[in-house]
Amino acid sequence: MTLERHFEKFTAGPALAKQKRVHVTLRPDGVIYLNQNIYRILGKPDAVALYYSREEDMIAIEPANARLPAHFPLLRKGRAGWEIGAGNFCGHYGLRPKQTQEFVRPEVNAAGILMLKLRETVNSTPRPHRKRRQK
Repeated sequence: MTLERHFEKFTAGPALAKQKRVHVTLRPDGVIYLNQNIYRILGKPDAVALYYSREEDMIAIEPANARLPAHFPLLRKGRAGWEIGAGNFCGHYGLRPKQTQEFVRPEVNAAGILMLKLRETVNSTPRPHRKRRQK
């Protein structure tokens, strides 16, 4: 079947249970969010080095020594994840999405470096928290 040109294919696929999926986002303010699963896969680093490839339009995140000033500390975000305050990195490379972007397929390569393809993202607007009913 052939679709008209105005259709866009949704490439993220179905959502997995939070306990099973790896989840990485980039917010408009330059904060990179990593869920607990991807943090564990990276080896639970205290800090990371950030790289950008203009040619590939890709961010690389490498676990690094927290003592070096060029490395970005990971800050705990609630119970579910970690944040990297990468505003100056994103500003330097012009990486300022209008909405929070979720990386469709974050991959950790054989060297333990997280590879994030900026061409493979979907909009990820945070959902408002529901208030629990009081009994």
